[in-house]
Amino acid sequence: MSIVSDNNVRRILDAALTLFGRHSFKRTSMADIAREAGVARATLYLRFADKRAVFEALADAVIDDALAGAEAAWRDDLTFAENLEATILAKDLRFFRLMRATPHGAELFDLDAELARAAATRLDAGFSAILVQRAEAAAKEGARIDAFGGPGAFASFLSVTAAGVKYETRTEADYLAAIRLLVRVTALAAGKPSPMEDTP
Repeated sequence: MSIVSDNNVRRILDAALTLFGRHSFKRTSMADIAREAGVARATLYLRFADKRAVFEALADAVIDDALAGAEAAWRDDLTFAENLEATILAKDLRFFRLMRATPHGAELFDLDAELARAAATRLDAGFSAILVQRAEAAAKEGARIDAFGGPGAFASFLSVTAAGVKYETRTEADYLAAIRLLVRVTALAAGKPSPMEDTP
């Protein structure tokens, strides 16, 4: 059990994310992370053996936050399309902003092939499980999820397409507009069309 408080761990991870995005993983030192987090280097080393351990914990925290956000985004008072949009954005908008808004954001996703692959697999599996659950519930309410080949294929379609949008759009406005179009088309194909405002 670590004697470093949860509050300090969160500050360390937030500082690491800021610094990795601003200066790159390679150019950020443990001393930089401690200084940015406002903790002593000894405190940092009590919890994390090295910079890679910080990065691994950061990846886990970001994924946990993304999945928790995606799970919580679905609301009974929203349409099917609005819920799909909220769920996708809860998972991916932070990643999009990190990739586009910081000089070294995209580098973080390519930092370590093995770690990135494991993190991506966990994120994709968790998000797919959320979408399968939502698709099954929508099918019980009359959505034509079978038009996609069933709940698993629906989840796969939406996950892969949303990921493509995330990586191929350059501005946040374009990203948001593309996600909105994706969910409208998906809802229409599922027989759950709904009027939505044209503004992102």
